[in-house]
Amino acid sequence: MLRIFRYFAGIAMFYFAILWGYGVTPAERSLTLQVQALTNFATNFCLVVYLSIPWLERTLKRWYLPIAITAYTVVTVFSNLVYLLEPGTDLYTIIARSWALVPILLVPLVLIAWQYSFLHVLLFTVFTNATELLILISVIKDMDINPLPILGLPLIRAFAFGTVGFIIGRIMDTQRSQKRRLIMTNIQLSQHATTLEHLATSRERNRLARELHDTLAHTLSGVAVNLEAIKTMLAPDQADVTTMLDHSLSATRLGLEETRRALQDLRARPLDDLGLELALQTLVQAIADREALQTQIDLDADLPTLPPDVEQSLYRITQEALENITKHADAQRVSLSLKAIADRIELTITDDGSGFDPKRAPEYGQFGIRGMRERAAVVGGTLSVVGRPEGGTTVRFTWEKLDVQSPDL
Repeated sequence: MLRIFRYFAGIAMFYFAILWGYGVTPAERSLTLQVQALTNFATNFCLVVYLSIPWLERTLKRWYLPIAITAYTVVTVFSNLVYLLEPGTDLYTIIARSWALVPILLVPLVLIAWQYSFLHVLLFTVFTNATELLILISVIKDMDINPLPILGLPLIRAFAFGTVGFIIGRIMDTQRSQKRRLIMTNIQLSQHATTLEHLATSRERNRLARELHDTLAHTLSGVAVNLEAIKTMLAPDQADVTTMLDHSLSATRLGLEETRRALQDLRARPLDDLGLELALQTLVQAIADREALQTQIDLDADLPTLPPDVEQSLYRITQEALENITKHADAQRVSLSLKAIADRIELTITDDGSGFDPKRAPEYGQFGIRGMRERAAVVGGTLSVVGRPEGGTTVRFTWEKLDVQSPDL
């Protein structure tokens, strides 16, 4: 669109340069015509320069194009109307100059209808035609002609501008609506693909869990039993062998415990089985019963449907935060809040434990904070952890749904 505007301004600049220098013979060249041609040439030259500087576009941003259109329109309209103030202007000159404005103003009109709403088209139409009408009314008393055909010119042109602007605006609104529907359809397809991927992942996780349970877990359990049996068969004076068996037994039990934990993580799909709200309630209640904690749960009743990866992050961040509280905070009370505020989801977990000093805590490393931050970043959310020595800790995860808007065409 800027290239079109710049191209038009360049053509107009050369046209007015030719008109200024060679349009009429020196005997026919009036001062009004010279001023008009020179003014239009300078206007289009400045416009070409303005539209050729990327720095101005980056600096002015959304005001970049309106400034160019407004300045061009104002200078063009008033420079084209100076002939009305020249004595002896006849009917044919007025009509010719009035309609000469149509192709000159048609390009900014199309740009406004293309980029902005119909209200801006109306403002442009009223300004360009009401200005000429007011000047005509002010000078009509000095002209010995019938004023009605002349006064009707701005009205006819206003009707033409409004019609063209309305048609282009409707076309652009239709295209924007189609673009928006296309974007929403792509988002829905992406979410559907994500759901299918999660289902495939869930099946594969369950298959791996069964394989690990039937092979590695049984094997490690059998090894632990055999080591225990061998240990009972050793003589009391074989201390070195007993020590080696104890180390092997400890390593085997640790491997078995880690395997069982991995199996639990692979098989645990509470979000699929229970949904987000019930899964969070179950998680908090389970830890509260295990650690004898007082809990307060406040879940918004009107939570919107969230993408699966966002729900997974909410659940895992809650799980990690609660584990940190039970291991490090020495808390008596825990509160969990999940709210939907406009397009923003906010999860807040607060405890009354010992807390910690954020200035002394290693960055991203204290009590699993790094893992929670990474989970938040993956889905485009933010995580803040506020700890106060002897004053508890607050973990807040915020995720905001992006507003899908039609890009400028």
